[in-house]
Amino acid sequence: MSTGDGDRALLERKMRKALQVLILQRGRNPGVKGWEMKRYLGKDYRTILQVLSGDLKQLGMEVHEVPGIEGTDDSTRFLLRFRESPTLSEAESAGFRIDDLAVLASSIAMINSRQGRVGRKELETFLREKFPRWRVDYSLERFIKRGYLDQDEKGLLRIGWRTRAEVDEKSLMTLILARGEAAP
Repeated sequence: MSTGDGDRALLERKMRKALQVLILQRGRNPGVKGWEMKRYLGKDYRTILQVLSGDLKQLGMEVHEVPGIEGTDDSTRFLLRFRESPTLSEAESAGFRIDDLAVLASSIAMINSRQGRVGRKELETFLREKFPRWRVDYSLERFIKRGYLDQDEKGLLRIGWRTRAEVDEKSLMTLILARGEAAP
């Protein structure tokens, strides 16, 4: 057995371990933090995750990196996601109603238009022009709890880690702007 075969076997074992760690749910948030990956796989964990992501491409999945708010490797989160955006029926099967998705899309658009932060009261006022009060209150709380939106102690809302992981914000904003140009 050559040294190359031993290296390949070690890489495959680490890739299997990485996949197991990514699939198993720990806590309420999906994914694994960077420091955990480093502990499980060693200091070359990023290389292992890149190779694993390449192998998962055949299945229509990828390992996605969500940078942490603090900007450190320790707060970075890695998770599995589909390579292509889910369809509306797939989003609905994940427990979201179409009006929930509309509240989230509107919230993302408003936050992005305000350079990444908006006061909760201002966002609620904006959303209540389009949706019933109970829908706005329910949806915002739900999106904060699930990590799609993040609220600080001053009541400012910003895009949450889960939106950065699961939503293609650039495509969403392009679609919203294109729809706005088509309106009479």
